[in-house]
Amino acid sequence: MKALLSSLLLFGVLQAFSQDYYDRARAKFNENDLDSARYFINKNLTKKPNAEDYFLSAMIHEAQKKDLRALADYEAVIQKDPTNLEAYFQKGMIYYNAASTEQAIKDFTYVIENQSGSETRAIYYGMDPTGSKGTFLTTLQTMISRVHQYRGMAHQKMGNWDAALADFTEAFEYDSLADCFVNRSQLFAKMGRENDAIRDLREAIRLDSTNYHAWYNLAILDENAKLPISLLTNEEFTPMLNLVGANAYESGDFDLSAMYHTKAIEANPNDDLAYISRGKALLRTGAYGQARQDFITALQLNSSRSEAFYLIGNTLFHEKKYNDAIGFYEQYLSVDKGYENVWFNAAMAYLNLSKSEKSCQYLLQASRLGMKQADDMIAKHCDSQ
Repeated sequence: MKALLSSLLLFGVLQAFSQDYYDRARAKFNENDLDSARYFINKNLTKKPNAEDYFLSAMIHEAQKKDLRALADYEAVIQKDPTNLEAYFQKGMIYYNAASTEQAIKDFTYVIENQSGSETRAIYYGMDPTGSKGTFLTTLQTMISRVHQYRGMAHQKMGNWDAALADFTEAFEYDSLADCFVNRSQLFAKMGRENDAIRDLREAIRLDSTNYHAWYNLAILDENAKLPISLLTNEEFTPMLNLVGANAYESGDFDLSAMYHTKAIEANPNDDLAYISRGKALLRTGAYGQARQDFITALQLNSSRSEAFYLIGNTLFHEKKYNDAIGFYEQYLSVDKGYENVWFNAAMAYLNLSKSEKSCQYLLQASRLGMKQADDMIAKHCDSQ
């Protein structure tokens, strides 16, 4: 009897130590002290580890970018606990990110097909292998939504668009997150269903007005998209500022276009394209002097920006400085003789200086390049030509 009691007491002591090591490893992992977390969990792994130990070990490996070691640990979790759906999900995510798409689909499918026997409101402790969410608490219901999304993206990678769409849509049965709409919108865009894509992106923004990915993709697809001012300070969005500025210009909102390009310049003062684009917007608002300064700055930053010459000419033309304008038009035409608008604008400058013969020569060249407006001006002013 004493021997039995001693054995039970020793077993209890070992269990207590084991739980203590796990708790300390978990605490260090939560603090992002990965070396200490690895030290404490290894104490358990050298004894009689359970599924919980292997799962935490796998998450530590993932946080350290050691995906193959994490994969082995998730396999060990499944051997210890074949019902651990999150281990299958995390394993599927590693395969998905490693381009082992077919195996990822198999793991995601296992989770989907076996989730009905689990408690959908149970709390799970997980980790997002994409790095965007870090570690988090989740319900199985939310996790299943994410499984459908990732299986949908895996199908999309393989060109199985109908299967992908079915998964993205099924995800909404479990959760309606902004990311669900963003993921489906990207598939719609690939399928040529741009209106559906835009509608999904706008719904994502309604759910999460700060969702960077939704705004980013909306800016690409919808030239009428107007970004909130708060988003313009986001460094990740900087590459898109010139695009949304160009979209605003095309839609006729020149003040907004100038503002977007101003933000691009603030982010990168050496962005010659942003200066050209802002100058064009300012030109349309009548701020000729400011526009001209932007075109000059663009030339100083990049001497190959030859379009700046005729744009400077346009600012001078609007100020009725026709001789000066002609000088810049001529400089552009010495580089590129194929742009009919510049021939036409130079012709108008000569006409305003009462140099009809020269004007008609330039109008004729614009006409040869296919400009119908030049034909009309020739008929009106150049009868003898």
